[in-house]
Amino acid sequence: MPSVTINNPNLEADGPVLEVQFLISSELEKKYKKENNPLPEPVTVKALIDTGATSCVIQEDIPKKLNLQPVGEVNMSTPSTKGCNCFQYYMRMVIPSHNLIYEGPFIAASLDGQNISSLIGRDVLKDSILIYIGNKNQFTLSIL
Repeated sequence: MPSVTINNPNLEADGPVLEVQFLISSELEKKYKKENNPLPEPVTVKALIDTGATSCVIQEDIPKKLNLQPVGEVNMSTPSTKGCNCFQYYMRMVIPSHNLIYEGPFIAASLDGQNISSLIGRDVLKDSILIYIGNKNQFTLSIL
């Protein structure tokens, strides 16, 4: 089972943050290749593993950079907002350092003013193992 272990001396302040890449879905990639269309460049961002988030969230500009169309709309509530309608996109998230891959829906919402551009929520964590060792400033994520 592939996993990534991150050591961060500021783990308590930063939280479990890692670098991820967003790409178009594998199905859309096959279509692009079949039609000889150039693939959009991956978008590399910082993501926070958030056990309080039901679903994965991405900064609103990420799907635009990948030229994606929404696949749906969801009603989302956060600690600071209630009933916000947000578009949902189907895409691939890769942790390039260890080739961990998750493909599924992501909700596009504003994450302005944060040090991150994505939240990895419980929809990914349900098929994962997360080990957080606070006194060693270390966490490990395995996606099953």
